[in-house]
Amino acid sequence: MSGTMLGPLRASLYLNTRSASVTICTTTAMPFFLSRRRTAASTQHTHDFSTTRSQTPLSMNSRNVLRKPPPRRPNQEQKRSFFGLGEVIGVIANPAETLRSLSDARRLLEETRTEMIENRERASLRPSHTFSRLPGFFARSTELKLLERTLDSEPAFTVLFGASSVGKTALLRQLLSSDRYHVLHFDLRIAGFADLESLYMSLSQQMEQYFGALAGFEGYEEFEKEGWSFKHDRRSVEQRLADDRGVVRTSDVARLMELFQSSLLKYREFVPKSPDDQSAKEEVTRASISAQGEVQEAKKPSWWRLRRRRQHHREQQELQHQRQRQKAEAQAQEKKPKREPPPKRMPVLFFDEAHKLPGLIQSVEAMKCLLDSMLVLTKQDRLCHVIHSTSDPFYQTWLRQLNVMQHCKIVTIGDCSKAETRAYFERSVLPHVPENLRPGLDFEELHEAFGGRLVHWHDYSTDYVNSGGRPKILQSSHFIQAHALLNLHVIHSSRLAQSGEGSRRNSALQRQDARRDSRAQAPAGGGGFNIYSPLTGPPRNPHAAPSGTVPDGTDAPSDVPSFTGLQLLRVMARLTEPGVRSLSYFMLCREFGARAIDGMVRGRILDLRWTEPVTREDAPERRRTHRQRARRRSGVGGHHEELESPTLVDQDFADEIHHEGDAGSEAHSDDGASDTAAEDFVVIPRADSDAMGPRILPATPILRYAMAHVVAEYEDADSVSEYASLSDADIDEY
Repeated sequence: MSGTMLGPLRASLYLNTRSASVTICTTTAMPFFLSRRRTAASTQHTHDFSTTRSQTPLSMNSRNVLRKPPPRRPNQEQKRSFFGLGEVIGVIANPAETLRSLSDARRLLEETRTEMIENRERASLRPSHTFSRLPGFFARSTELKLLERTLDSEPAFTVLFGASSVGKTALLRQLLSSDRYHVLHFDLRIAGFADLESLYMSLSQQMEQYFGALAGFEGYEEFEKEGWSFKHDRRSVEQRLADDRGVVRTSDVARLMELFQSSLLKYREFVPKSPDDQSAKEEVTRASISAQGEVQEAKKPSWWRLRRRRQHHREQQELQHQRQRQKAEAQAQEKKPKREPPPKRMPVLFFDEAHKLPGLIQSVEAMKCLLDSMLVLTKQDRLCHVIHSTSDPFYQTWLRQLNVMQHCKIVTIGDCSKAETRAYFERSVLPHVPENLRPGLDFEELHEAFGGRLVHWHDYSTDYVNSGGRPKILQSSHFIQAHALLNLHVIHSSRLAQSGEGSRRNSALQRQDARRDSRAQAPAGGGGFNIYSPLTGPPRNPHAAPSGTVPDGTDAPSDVPSFTGLQLLRVMARLTEPGVRSLSYFMLCREFGARAIDGMVRGRILDLRWTEPVTREDAPERRRTHRQRARRRSGVGGHHEELESPTLVDQDFADEIHHEGDAGSEAHSDDGASDTAAEDFVVIPRADSDAMGPRILPATPILRYAMAHVVAEYEDADSVSEYASLSDADIDEY
């Protein structure tokens, strides 16, 4: 009975429990299906599966409940493979080869890593060229104003001549270190090139650095691309050289200069944008972006606008306050001065000691291409200045032979005048000399020996102080070197007696031969005292005569001196006469021959000046009285008391220099140097009727001082010399 009654009870309980579970599952799954149905109705991309489920009535079957899908099994079972087993066996069988391969791979990785690090360092550390103002520079206002006026005018090819150590480089460094110029400097004393390949690389790197530095200024950022053109052109040439497919040719240098011309032309026509215009453009861009945002918000649905009405109202208020602030800032900016972009800098291509170019570059075609491109940049396109500074006067003839000199300007820098030298002595030399040693320094005596060569004054004063005032002028290093140089030239170039006749001292026959033929032949066993010059020899000078020939075309030994000792003594005696400062070059060439005079110039005995220097060294001086100095300081009658400029520039420029004397003095006072127009001294010009044409004078003032002593030694009547003598009666001019 109980069993029969328990059966239906169990069935009913089971059914109730099952229905409750189905109800719970249905209640739980209903929001999920409703959300899917709502999503399908709101979107237009309705799939067939979702549509079918949404249209069919929901079943209360447990199979409709989502279940986790069973994990998928791979279609194919993983099978064991013997691929690569041969390599494993080879490694085990030959471990030495494996270790060798691993070591080679490790070495290659290390080399690659090292090369990458070196390339990164090389790219970050570019070579910098020292081009700054010389410490303790002595301002020579006349020369500085002339050079400044030259650089402010139209671009030109300027050749700066001057003897060694007269201050050419110091003047140019003082002037070109200004922010108005950007210099591509090549100091050929320590040249970064010695052949055509290194010349191309050096030019390319300097030009790339120039435009890279230019891109660092505000408003000139786009010129960085101009620097890339030089880098990629250099990379292509380096790749060609690495593939052993050739060498650097003249066409590569021409292409490089053409790239430089194109970049400079773009730089000249470029108009930089003002920073204020750039900021105004950014404000307009921000305003347009905010207006676009308002338009996008207006296109949103109405219920979205209703929801964000309060937030939009707050944003509008903040925007209105921001516009008011911007308007106030704009009014304040209008009152401020407008910011201007950085001014353009004049490019200057500067070659110091340019006469060494033919000695470094043996290719005449390459040098002709380089010089012609410089003429195009200056004379034709007016894109940049080109300055060649040289201490070799025959650089002019070399440029003339290459058909370049007639397009160049010549500026000659000489020694300081006596007034400038006195100012330097009193303001730069005496302050560094102890009080007890100053009486031993007599200005007149020192000026007679060292003239206006300031570097010799500095060296002698330093030696004088260091030795306690013991050395005199005749014991100074500069005088000893000059005296030895003259004697070496006289001895090595003198005519010795022929082998077989013995040694006859100063025979009359030898003197007559020397007078008849100024081109006396040297003995087979001796030659002249040679001085190095990069402009001698056919490889460097296309029109030079071979070393084994003389100018008349006849063959001669290679050690034939250019001049005789007697000729040198004659010239020295003439230059040391009272009142003679220089001699005519063409007059001496007609008397002694061009080969003899040129040999003396190449031997660093004489200096050849093609034009008169900016300042005359032999200009006398006079002291101003105290009344004149007081009137000059007070500005009364200053223009009437100024004297004529002792320079070979036009009179308008001379008047401008004198009228701006006070301003120039203030401009150069920052460098701790004295103005050349000293307030205690003025320069008086000396008229020279024989100033036409190039002039010959001693290479240095100390050489003139030593010439007088050497000539006095050979003029001694009791002197016994087998080389030359000036005391014989056969020489009419003595």
